[in-house]
Amino acid sequence: MGISSKKTLRSGSASGRSTSCQVLQRRKQELQEVRMAEKSLNLAGRKCLAIDCEMVGTGPRGRKSELARCSIVGVDGQCIMDEYVKPENEVIDYRTRYSGIRPRHLKSATKFSKIRRRVERIIDGGLLVGHALRNDLGVLRLSHPRDDTRDSESCRRLRSGVTGLDEEMTPSLRSLTGHHLNRVIQNGEHDSVVDAQASMELYRMFESQWEVELSLKNANFFDDEFWPESVSVCNSACPSDSEEAPRRTAGS
Repeated sequence: MGISSKKTLRSGSASGRSTSCQVLQRRKQELQEVRMAEKSLNLAGRKCLAIDCEMVGTGPRGRKSELARCSIVGVDGQCIMDEYVKPENEVIDYRTRYSGIRPRHLKSATKFSKIRRRVERIIDGGLLVGHALRNDLGVLRLSHPRDDTRDSESCRRLRSGVTGLDEEMTPSLRSLTGHHLNRVIQNGEHDSVVDAQASMELYRMFESQWEVELSLKNANFFDDEFWPESVSVCNSACPSDSEEAPRRTAGS
């Protein structure tokens, strides 16, 4: 075997080992993300996470939104996942003014399909907190049970007292954070980690009231827990008109 052939074999072997190490490292990272998510619990002991995404424009005139960054944080604000994502189509508009995304961020970014799978695993079975979650889930092409979402955009309690906001206006995350947390965010380019942390802080600030209101709203008063086991129980506990009448007469 010639020297060049041996070098080729050694090079191929080293490349194979490098790829295997990368795969193992990625799997360890994904497992760690899921474990961290399972430990992120709200007051009721449920897995609870906040998500935020940044998007770029693709398609004609850059009008189609595609995922370019996705961040997930736990109840304590700790970052569980923060990844740049390679769009499936050519980027026409990086929307840097708002997204903070630049070409260099996407050169070695992770494929969309892999990020989508990771996010799905992380949020599965938990409460999902965010602002205008329909946009984040839409760009991820994922769905989440409505009863398991906590969207600061639609929470009436969060809207209360926000300056210049009428009934038909939708509050921005920036205005809610400024009013309730006395903090300025999105003063220029957005940061999905910071935005996810702000959403989680807003949720935790009003968590008790928010959850009670939702439980009452979703309660079905025709469920058995709100009624006696049987009508006979009520009949035996409540005197009939014929039984009450003599007592009224006797007491008169």
